[in-house]
Amino acid sequence: MWTVRLIFLWIFAVAVLYYDLRYRRVPNRLILGAAAAGLTLSTVGGWSASRAALCGMMLGIVLLYPAFLLGMVGGGDVKTLAVIGIAAGPDLLWTSFICGVAAGGLAGILVLLAGRLRRAAGKAGAAHSESLARTLPYAGILSLCAAVFAIFP
Repeated sequence: MWTVRLIFLWIFAVAVLYYDLRYRRVPNRLILGAAAAGLTLSTVGGWSASRAALCGMMLGIVLLYPAFLLGMVGGGDVKTLAVIGIAAGPDLLWTSFICGVAAGGLAGILVLLAGRLRRAAGKAGAAHSESLARTLPYAGILSLCAAVFAIFP
């Protein structure tokens, strides 16, 4: 059963990473489909697996919802962490969340440095690429951390 959930988590992570890097948003269709598939998969494992999936989902929401209310992350980030909680359960969610926070902080520093270097060089890009350069694909970072920690706990 863990192998199926691992494959599910990796497919979800790759899809989220693609959409978040390319468009800086995660489609609701992807989130809802993955949540339904993850909850369905958890029912195969019995009540304990379903309970772990629901606890992981709620923990994922609780962890990022305050940051969403403060405008620090987007709704897709919160929903992505909830689906990661469904697939990974609460234990792996904590580990991947801590890794995602650290990786997101490092990526944020790199985005800030790149912006300063670009301004110092006097290069101006298109408006779309400029707005993408100022945002962070946090849902992609979180999902990739979860997928990696699912293999190497």
